[in-house]
Amino acid sequence: MLVTAKSKLWAALGSSKARHGGRKKKLLVRIQVAVAKCTGHGDVPIEDRYVDEILFLVSNAPVSAAFLSRRISARLAATRDPVVALKTLLLLHRLLRGGDRRFERDIGTLWSSGELEMDLSWCSHSFLVSYSSFLGDRMGWIINHAGMLEPIGAPQSHEEEEAESILHMISRCQVFLDRAMDCLPHEETPWPSQVMQSALDIILRESFRVYRSFCDGLAILGKSSGDLALGILKEACIQTPRLHEFYENCKRRNLGKILDFPSVRIITIDQVSSMRQHQNEVQENNVEESEASRSRFLWKLETKISQVWVAFDEEDSTTCVSSAGESRG
Repeated sequence: MLVTAKSKLWAALGSSKARHGGRKKKLLVRIQVAVAKCTGHGDVPIEDRYVDEILFLVSNAPVSAAFLSRRISARLAATRDPVVALKTLLLLHRLLRGGDRRFERDIGTLWSSGELEMDLSWCSHSFLVSYSSFLGDRMGWIINHAGMLEPIGAPQSHEEEEAESILHMISRCQVFLDRAMDCLPHEETPWPSQVMQSALDIILRESFRVYRSFCDGLAILGKSSGDLALGILKEACIQTPRLHEFYENCKRRNLGKILDFPSVRIITIDQVSSMRQHQNEVQENNVEESEASRSRFLWKLETKISQVWVAFDEEDSTTCVSSAGESRG
């Protein structure tokens, strides 16, 4: 009787495990099919329903994020078709934008560990190479609760670390904007295709948000001092004219034509000079305060010594003793 009960229990467990394994296999097959449908050879935009399906499937089985990353890596490694490669990169970008915080973290970890790869060593198309480089940096950003892009690993904004956090954020914004500008297709590119337009729209939208964070950071940077702050402003003096021209170029070529481009505030060499002058004044004030503090300390020290140690010569000492004797008498 006992043997029969155990046999039934093991049979039930085996059946349950088999059903679970069957469901998992079906889920992975559905992910694989959806990835294939998103990355076909036709120059047509990726359908939202397949992106949503992948995100839904992964959210119900978080461990499948590793399988998804391997499918994306394999798709890029196997193809020699620029359109397929571009659609695969675009799929990854859209998944990053549509996934929840856990998905972003999982994909970022898989990228850092090398399990997710964007191997385009075969490719000579400058836009594809630039886009993969952009996405490599994009892995280091998340979408926060306010819907803004935020760099991962920024120092916590405690009061004593607030300046460091702002400097870190601005520096990351500058790298992001550089990567975005690198994605401008050459005039002679045989595209732009519909897929490229879709990719550029997302790149531009995200660059607008990062530029807004960049401007917010610069507004606070004026209160900072130090070599890093000055270096960031020097870089902004070079970068902001380039960013202005980049957006103007996109508008002239009808790239991102439905988007509302921001007005870029050019950082001038005069602003860099003003910050350098401000830093020099701060340093001079610090030196003056340090010297004044040292002088006050030495004056107190000398005063204290003169009160404790009184030097008498022999004649003064005799006079004092004599006076003391007369008083007692």
